[in-house]
Amino acid sequence: MKRILILSANPKNTTPLRLDEEMLEIKEGLRRAKQRDNFVIETGQAVRYRDIHRAILDFEPNIVHFSGHGAGEEGLAFEDETGQVKLVEAQALASLFNLFADQIECVVLNACYSEVQAKAIAEHISYVVGMSKAIGDKAAIEFAVGFYDALGAGRTVEFAYKLGCNSIEIAGISEHLTPQLLSNSDILTNKVSSQAEVNPSGEPSTKYNQKQTTIDQLDSELKEKEMPSVFICYSHKDEIWRDRLLEFLQSLNFEKQIVWSDLDLEQGDIWDEKIKEVLPKVTVAVVLVSQAILNSTYVRNEELPRLLQRFEDKEVRIIPLFVKYADVENVPFHYTNEQGEAKTFYLNQAQSPRNNSPRNPLYILPEAEQDKVLLSVVQNLRSLIDKKKR
Repeated sequence: MKRILILSANPKNTTPLRLDEEMLEIKEGLRRAKQRDNFVIETGQAVRYRDIHRAILDFEPNIVHFSGHGAGEEGLAFEDETGQVKLVEAQALASLFNLFADQIECVVLNACYSEVQAKAIAEHISYVVGMSKAIGDKAAIEFAVGFYDALGAGRTVEFAYKLGCNSIEIAGISEHLTPQLLSNSDILTNKVSSQAEVNPSGEPSTKYNQKQTTIDQLDSELKEKEMPSVFICYSHKDEIWRDRLLEFLQSLNFEKQIVWSDLDLEQGDIWDEKIKEVLPKVTVAVVLVSQAILNSTYVRNEELPRLLQRFEDKEVRIIPLFVKYADVENVPFHYTNEQGEAKTFYLNQAQSPRNNSPRNPLYILPEAEQDKVLLSVVQNLRSLIDKKKR
């Protein structure tokens, strides 16, 4: 007998989701399933963070399914005592599931950007499904229906995952690659492999040599053709927005332009020195604006002052991309120009993309509208690049 625990949360200050429909579809699918007598379902809605362990203790599930919002590195969105958002980070969830590893076989995180949590949990649980980016309501429901229809027919978790992805594709939704299945054995193997990335001679492995060669070749082409480069300035708390932007900016790299973020740091690089080496070369800086970046000591004292010095001399263009609400009107950035004069700059002084502003950040927009804003950034950058090349 397999016991499935379905938990959902849609805090008051988050976008409404069709969680009731997802639960209903899962229940209905298993009710009709060939092996329906082999499954028992328990559900919990408006789940608070402390309800998670209580539900697991009470129901003793083999499969745990969570439906709701995810915010990447910041965590999954549960509710607090007032119904507002309470984010629970990956390591906390991983530690919780580790306590029940002898009982729970599979965890499904049907929430945007939940792959971060899935990777952490998969160190302890045999199978975990997470989402690599944002996933729409319809795609999330289609995946759940296909996944549990397969389990109800007696198929394996691997097959259920594939059918869930195919269900999204069959429905004509272009999000079938968003769900990611992680297995405990793969996670452990990757950890061992990563510890062996340096060969016995102490030199980086072939994989890293090849990557460095590619970056060096692109950097050489950049210098030869005097093409501009793009720098992404952000707080690590906003990595999900960096990744969303990089999806769109990748087309510029295909065209032999250089888009640089700290993801390009190599093993052994001194990150502070590398960033300071890159900043004088870039001609466009996209700043992901949130309260986190306003509070970042390194951005305030190092990255933005260096960029603003060049911004004043029209050597670099700064594009603010407002990703979350932030007190931009009251938080200045200070820098000194070449003449030694003290200057002040506010991030809302520079022109942001259309339909994006401190009062209309990406965080509150539907995914399709987010895509439009991110696409406009790429189009603008391509236009700037073309002007520079002429």
